[in-house]
This record gives sequence, C-alpha cells and structure tokens, in this order.
Amino acid sequence: MSKIRNISVVVPAYNEENDLYASIDVIYRYLTDIVPNNFEILIVENGSTDNTAEIAKKLDIEFANIKSYFLPNPSYGEAYRYGILQANYDMVTLYPVDLAFSLDFIERAYNLIDKYPIILGVRFHPESNIERPFIRVLISKVHTILVNILFNTHYNDVDCLKAFRTDIGKKMIKQTVAKGPFIEIELVNLIERMKIKFCEIPVNHIEKEIARHPFYIVRSILKNFIELIKYKLVS
Repeated sequence: MSKIRNISVVVPAYNEENDLYASIDVIYRYLTDIVPNNFEILIVENGSTDNTAEIAKKLDIEFANIKSYFLPNPSYGEAYRYGILQANYDMVTLYPVDLAFSLDFIERAYNLIDKYPIILGVRFHPESNIERPFIRVLISKVHTILVNILFNTHYNDVDCLKAFRTDIGKKMIKQTVAKGPFIEIELVNLIERMKIKFCEIPVNHIEKEIARHPFYIVRSILKNFIELIKYKLVS
C-alpha cells in the first residue's frame, strides 16, 4: 500500500488576475478526481499590482482545501520557497498558473513518488509534445546544455516540473537562495550533490505565443548565464 496519501500543490501568482480563478478551478477539479479531500492548493501571491491578491482571497473563502499567502515583493524564488515550506501533505509539487504543462504530471508523479523521492517532468523527451515558439524551445535547450556542461550532469530538462516527497522538498528548498527562476537550477544541482534518487517522465508543454518581448528574452539569457557562472564558482 502506498505511503503517500495526499498532495500539496503550490501555485505562485504574480499579476494573474485574468487566469487565476479559472486555473485554480481546473486544478481543484483535477485533484478532486485523484485524491478526493486529500489535497491542498497553496496560492502564493507575490507583489502583484493588479487584483490577483483579491482573487486569491476569494478562492481561499470559496473553496475547501485552498489556502492563500501573500508576499510583499515580486519574487518567483521566494514564492517557490515559501509555498514548499507551507506544505502539509506527503507529496508537494509546484504548478504554473498558465496551465501550459500537461496537468497529468501530478497524477503520474503521485503514482511514482513512493519509489522515487523526486519526480522531474521533462519536456525534451521522445514522448513529450512541445508547442512553443521556436526561439523559446531553443533557449530552453541551450540552457539545459549549459547547465549540464558546467555541473557535469545529464538532465533532459533543467527548467522542468518537479514533485517531491515533502520532507525531501523542504530540506532542499531551505538550501536555496535565488530570488528568481534560477531556483530551478539550484534544485537540480542539489539533487546531484545530495545524490537523491529521481525519475524523469515526459510532460507536454503548450505555449502558443511569446509571452515576453525578444529583448527581454535576450537580457534574461545573459543574466542567467552570468548567474550560472557565479553559482558554479561558489558551489
């Protein structure tokens, strides 16, 4: 019999007033089918300038098993850390508001988490379906290659979905410091350094439009490369 009985899903939310309510409703209904009454959704609003905080409060009141938290400043890394540390259930995963990744990752991770303390949902897998602008796919692949070269790892996708046994996730997240998306690199590096058993499974990623201006993407690439070098020097 599985030792993992319930699921915590962390959803960072920054300026998501157009999508938050509908997306949480989808996740809620999905989890109800998998583990009825044995889940929690933790919304971590962080520094939004729109009505995201108000919508999060409304969801907290309307839905059982939803909790909302509020951080003063925009920070994906801080939202990630805070949400994982608030998790009360056996498995914890983080899922984006835009629902761009295949939602069935949660159930497949749940079915494997007894055997593997960490499940990675990777996009660059023969069984994955990717529908994204070419430039975004190229950036993600180059990023993964750079990380693997610098840290002598062999991940198929470093910016992947991650599910943890909650005790393991909390232990790892306490060792991260990144304020932004670089927290994903800290985590995959920690998996390697701590020699934690993990499993990669395919996920689909559907992103029809470029969400950011090309100049923003180029600037992000340069910033991330500098962070990678700095992190390599001190790790």
